[in-house]
Amino acid sequence: MRLFALLFLLMSLSLHAQKQVTLQLLWKHQFEFAGYYMAQEKGFYRDAGLDVRFKEYSFGLDIPGSVLRGESDFGLDGSGLILEAMQGKPLYLITTTFQTSPFVLLTKKRDDLLHVSDLKGKKVMVTPNQVAMASLSAMLRTNNIGESDYEAQVHSFDIEDLIDGTTDAMSAYLSNEPFHMIERNLSYTIFNPSDHGFDFYDNILFTSRSLAARDPELIDAFYAASRKGWLYAFDHIEESALVIQKHYNTQNKSLEHLIYEGETIKSLSGYGTPNFGSFKPAIISQIAQTYKLLDITKATLDTDGLIYPPSIMQEQIVDYALIWKILAAVALVLAGFGVWNRKLRQLNTQIAQAKRQVQLLLDYAGQGFLSFGRDCRIHDTYSKACQSYLGDTIASAKINLLLFESEAKQALFEQTVAAALDASEELSQKALLSLLPSFVLHRKRALKLEYRIIDTQTIMMILTNVSAEKRLEKKVAQEQERLKMIVAVVSESDTFFEAKAELHKRYGSSACMIDPHKTPLYNLSEAYRAIHTLKGTFAQLYMYRSVEALHEIESQLSQMLRSAHSDNETLKSLLCASEPLEALEDDLQILRSVLSDTFVDGERFVKIEAAQINTLHEKVTQLFNAHAQADPKCASLVSFVETLTRPKLSVLLHPYIALCTDLAAKLHKELYPLQLHGDAQLSVPDHFRPWVKSLIHLFRNSLDHGIELPEERLSKNKEEKGALICTFKQEKDMLHLTIADDGAGIDKDRLIARLRERGIDTDALDDEVLYRHIFDAELSTKEEVSTLSGRGMGLSAFYQELERLGGAVRITTCKDAGTTFELTIPLKESL
Repeated sequence: MRLFALLFLLMSLSLHAQKQVTLQLLWKHQFEFAGYYMAQEKGFYRDAGLDVRFKEYSFGLDIPGSVLRGESDFGLDGSGLILEAMQGKPLYLITTTFQTSPFVLLTKKRDDLLHVSDLKGKKVMVTPNQVAMASLSAMLRTNNIGESDYEAQVHSFDIEDLIDGTTDAMSAYLSNEPFHMIERNLSYTIFNPSDHGFDFYDNILFTSRSLAARDPELIDAFYAASRKGWLYAFDHIEESALVIQKHYNTQNKSLEHLIYEGETIKSLSGYGTPNFGSFKPAIISQIAQTYKLLDITKATLDTDGLIYPPSIMQEQIVDYALIWKILAAVALVLAGFGVWNRKLRQLNTQIAQAKRQVQLLLDYAGQGFLSFGRDCRIHDTYSKACQSYLGDTIASAKINLLLFESEAKQALFEQTVAAALDASEELSQKALLSLLPSFVLHRKRALKLEYRIIDTQTIMMILTNVSAEKRLEKKVAQEQERLKMIVAVVSESDTFFEAKAELHKRYGSSACMIDPHKTPLYNLSEAYRAIHTLKGTFAQLYMYRSVEALHEIESQLSQMLRSAHSDNETLKSLLCASEPLEALEDDLQILRSVLSDTFVDGERFVKIEAAQINTLHEKVTQLFNAHAQADPKCASLVSFVETLTRPKLSVLLHPYIALCTDLAAKLHKELYPLQLHGDAQLSVPDHFRPWVKSLIHLFRNSLDHGIELPEERLSKNKEEKGALICTFKQEKDMLHLTIADDGAGIDKDRLIARLRERGIDTDALDDEVLYRHIFDAELSTKEEVSTLSGRGMGLSAFYQELERLGGAVRITTCKDAGTTFELTIPLKESL
């Protein structure tokens, strides 16, 4: 690896230095700037000795000011530059992309909007920039429409506002918004200032006079390379569109849109005519006069020296003595030129041979080697593998744009690179490089990325294809999830069979659990609570396909609850949908691949331990040996047999141990295993099962809202791991069950705020009554909804099940100490 890095360093040092140039764009990346992109991509700038960086527009930026302050070398702006010149700003206009401005007014095709004058009294979306609006304002004024004659709206830059009638007309670019109308097969009307005699230039390339005086060769080189780029872009519109889509498409435009944009801009540029890229003094004077007519300025324009190069003739003083000295020096140089030229050819031959040898080594290394500068642009020399990984033409492309689609990630990468290059200590450099991504998915490949700092301006990147390893990791992860589901179903088969039966009961064409005699709101609320609990049960079994399908149905039910227009038929059609059953079948297919069809497709089993059967045998034997038909033991026997068919509470609660551990991991929290304390033989009536299932909401609440993240617990002098305990016992005819955590406690202030939002007066409520409001439907202190919580229905579903059993709950909570739920439920029916 060190050998390759050293060879790569030698090649990097052999590259010629180039002038750093920045171009401030007029807008976000799009075909409007294609000529500059293609000059970059085709190496026209590089051949001219330029290293060009494009700066995308940010809202509120004063483009002329940024160039005059030296923040950028060149800029692109509209005809407002002529106004800047009228106000005495020291700038030069170099060339223009548009001979006719694409800035127009766009409307939908309507019978009442056939002429500009029809805009009177209509809503028009315009930009607040008076200068940018000058051509449109002039067009409106010549049609007797002043600013008070139409309703000006703040521009949303959203074509939907025109389509849905939010506005009647909007300012638009011929190369952009009409495409969206065509794409939707919508007819439209264009009101173009050019048709009314107002021709404005747009996308004008300019620079400062100070730069022109300091480095005129730079301006000549940049102009020539850019013009060459525009000629290439217009001759190869589809290729240029592909380049923009790949490297500069921050607006996520489609290829068709970019091609449409290119064709439109070409038609407005004067391409193929002598006017291409040039200015006409008459049009410049007309634009200046328009600004004056609109009372934007009272200044006058001096067109002399506005366009670069300035037409200023300077008097030449001939110094013949100096000429003779120069000629003598030239003669001496020419005399030695032949000797040095031969040596130079030999040296160039040696360098070329060394380059070829290094290139061969890099190409056959089996990895990608490339280097890039502070601006993230890839240098010309790179290994062959880089083309396979990143694309055929990557020289001068920005590595961050190639690797990432997100603008935030692109910007963060470039900022981190600059910080690493600026760091003076090796330790700081390594720390910053470690922040750069070490792995990316690109072009269906998994690439491992390594970085080496070559010098203060260069970073080398080593790319390794690790797709095979990543595919194996993904397959292992999928297999682990599959095994977790299988183990959970086998271990908690009762829960599995009940959940499966419940889902079939809730869905299907035969019965959708809709009571036609009840109100839609009642049926909707019942279905919502049932689905919410059912989703939690499937999550407990790691049957995530079913969970996702139920989550989608739950979201639709949530929307219906918020709507005032729900009815039983709509609800029935939703609950009779097949998606949840199809998702369940997908999960069942995975189970059938390992377990038998008999088990997976069977019904719930009642498990009886051997010891209990032996006890039953003993009691029956004793009874019949006594030959006493009225023996009181008969009653005991009947009672005992009944308990055999009842579920053990400890068995019903046992799945929550794994569930809580899994939920804690998903929430990135540390948790000791859930502790269950109680009589293992304590049984409950069969109709307690729905209530036990609803306990999932209490456990989730404790984990999501109670137990803190490890770092937060440490800051409170707690253990990193949280504790969750469930105890249960029977006293006479009552079941007592307690769930306690050592978390943050209930956020009293946030609960009060939520209740006040609902119009509930909390001032007179004591804590016991206040905290009981957490069971209110759709009350949640979370801001976002996830598959785990946030809808405010979980605790409500639990509380409804508790009330059905005639139970009660008492809540005790303390800030940073935890929360305890004490439940009491009558067990009379178990006798």
